[in-house]
Amino acid sequence: MAKKKILVLNALIAVSREGELGCRRAAHAAANPHLKSLLTSRANAFALAAQELQACLLELGQLPEAMPAAACRHGAGKHRSDRAILHAVSKGELAVQRRYARALRAHVLGSRMRAVVRRQYRGVQVSHELFRVLREQYRAQPARP
Repeated sequence: MAKKKILVLNALIAVSREGELGCRRAAHAAANPHLKSLLTSRANAFALAAQELQACLLELGQLPEAMPAAACRHGAGKHRSDRAILHAVSKGELAVQRRYARALRAHVLGSRMRAVVRRQYRGVQVSHELFRVLREQYRAQPARP
């Protein structure tokens, strides 16, 4: 059971790190200052989530696995417009949300770790909904050249 906990926590740490890097890249690429600020805030939330999960892993006597630099899928990438950035980030948030839901369904985490993951999952859900609404707003606006 402890091995499964470790695997679940390492997977969530990896997805949090990917989210942090992706949101930082997206913030750097975004033109709208409000969007830049929102993405930076989300990157900071992902960083905090990874730290909390690492603390849970350390409680189990394990060190977090190193994440390969090329593993980042979440964020701006090749996108140039704020609309494209929002689409990519929203898609990434959905993937993170699914990963957290899978971790909660696994029923291998203890009550304290489960509470941490559940709280983080709620944050991911709120963030995903926010990015979905922003994406809809940008979709309603005419595209700029």
